[in-house]
Amino acid sequence: MADPVTSGIKGTEIGEGKDKKTIYTATKVTPTTDENGKTTYKMEVIQYDDANGGGGRTIGERDGDKITYNDNANEDITGNTKAQESINKDSQDAASKINPPLATTAEEKAAFNSANGSPNQGSEEGTPTATVAEATAAANGAAGKSADGTRNEGFPVLAYPSTLRKDVDAMKQDYIKFDMLKYAPKEFDSESFAFADRDSNRKSIGSVVLPIPGGIQDSTAVSWGGQTMTPLDMVKAEAALTGVSKGIGEMVDAVGNRVQGLSGAVGDNKNALAAVIAGMAAGGQQLLTRTTGAIANPNMELLFNGPDLRTFSFQFLLAPRDQDEAMTVIKILRFFKQGMAPIRTKARLFMKSPHTFRLSYNNPKGQQQKYLNKFKECALAGFGVNYTPNGNYSTYEDGVMTAYQMTMTYRELKPIYNDDYGNEEFPEEVGF
Repeated sequence: MADPVTSGIKGTEIGEGKDKKTIYTATKVTPTTDENGKTTYKMEVIQYDDANGGGGRTIGERDGDKITYNDNANEDITGNTKAQESINKDSQDAASKINPPLATTAEEKAAFNSANGSPNQGSEEGTPTATVAEATAAANGAAGKSADGTRNEGFPVLAYPSTLRKDVDAMKQDYIKFDMLKYAPKEFDSESFAFADRDSNRKSIGSVVLPIPGGIQDSTAVSWGGQTMTPLDMVKAEAALTGVSKGIGEMVDAVGNRVQGLSGAVGDNKNALAAVIAGMAAGGQQLLTRTTGAIANPNMELLFNGPDLRTFSFQFLLAPRDQDEAMTVIKILRFFKQGMAPIRTKARLFMKSPHTFRLSYNNPKGQQQKYLNKFKECALAGFGVNYTPNGNYSTYEDGVMTAYQMTMTYRELKPIYNDDYGNEEFPEEVGF
């Protein structure tokens, strides 16, 4: 038999008027497995003297939607139907919050839900709409377990060439480091209706260190586009806003007032305005141009549309000089290939995001090279290997190719924002 689990203490108001008071209860769930391996769940309601858990005592046992009270339950509860309904609901809610550790298989979940008064929970019929947090927990639960053979940790720490570490110390050589990270989804805050930032400083699950290649560069862009808004577009926008905030009647008045204002503004060109309005009513915008050769002032302006995500490409020629270095090269290729591959779940119901990467240009002291660009967390979007970069098939005696050309394309997960650079004293570094 598994150990019982008791929920947190919940305060429930019972009674009315001067008799109104708060009682404190929790739900104790005890799993029991019989000789045939079938698990059942005992739900007990515990009452306390205060919110701190003093004087705990069992006042009843709940079976589904019904609680059978014992002699420890006073008349304030047993003689009050509304109080019993409130206690029953609080007990069901409390039990549902401690369900995951107790019921893992489908059979156990069905038994738990039946004992908790929600036999249809988890089925297609009668299932309440799940919150984002509940859906996330479900996806990350048993259905989200990675398939056998998935490597989520234990990637090696590799360096090429093998003398790179010595060269770093002796020749003051800078290098580029690729840290592999287990993908971390953003958490959704239902109160602020926004996503929190993921922790980009989390522990790596493997690393590769390589010399900084030639031709490195970065390009930052944002999206701008030409937008137009004629005076009549402004009238329509104001009318729509008025209709939403003040009602249809006010919207009609706003349109009339603005059209009269435009009529006064155009003076002798009232016929042109009439042609524009008539064109709008007819569902066409060409009447003014056809009758006068003019167009409504479009008020063209270049407006910001949103940020873009940066892309980085690298190319490395890996030419091993001995067997140990050859094995390191092979491991480096496998490191990136497996790390960027999508992850299947054990039940094949979902696919999970591949691992991501933290890139950095470092100086010999292991500090970021401040005169080159920084990176945000990246996804490895493309990885290619040329096994005959010299134009001919050439191997060593053990079959390892004499050279491999590795090409990688990374995309940052997040755009670059102004506040990423900070607003303290202007530093002497490139930043992002």
